[in-house]
Amino acid sequence: MNTPDARSLVNRYLDASFLVTKRFDTQIRERLGQTITTDQFCALRLIEEKPLCTPSDLAELLCVGKSSITALVNKLVDRDLVHRAGDERDRRVVYLTLTDNGREVYKETEQEIQQILEPYLVHFKPEEVQNFIESFEKLAALLTHEGGQENE
Repeated sequence: MNTPDARSLVNRYLDASFLVTKRFDTQIRERLGQTITTDQFCALRLIEEKPLCTPSDLAELLCVGKSSITALVNKLVDRDLVHRAGDERDRRVVYLTLTDNGREVYKETEQEIQQILEPYLVHFKPEEVQNFIESFEKLAALLTHEGGQENE
């Protein structure tokens, strides 16, 4: 797909992706202030959704290195949002869980993000939103496989 059309589509994707990400992140920062960063929210969300989440799991899911995840987890622990617990059978394994405070911040932030997005979604038909999300999820899945190849 190395054609002028493909180049145009890639450029349109890059322009839209950059704009949406930047504007969305800006709105979140303005709305939440210094409460929590987007990366911290994503980490809280993943920890909440994945029982027995380890820092290595989190690094893989957030596509960051182990040193970056250590810094992120340390900040979350220092802010009493996340608790580290050792595995009883293997002392090398550490599990991450949300504290009560972390769960509260996560839920409040999730509601704020919903309130930021909802006014934009009314401009689309429900099936347009569904198709967009499905396509975006497909792209996300392809990006997890080298070269964009689907598992068969």
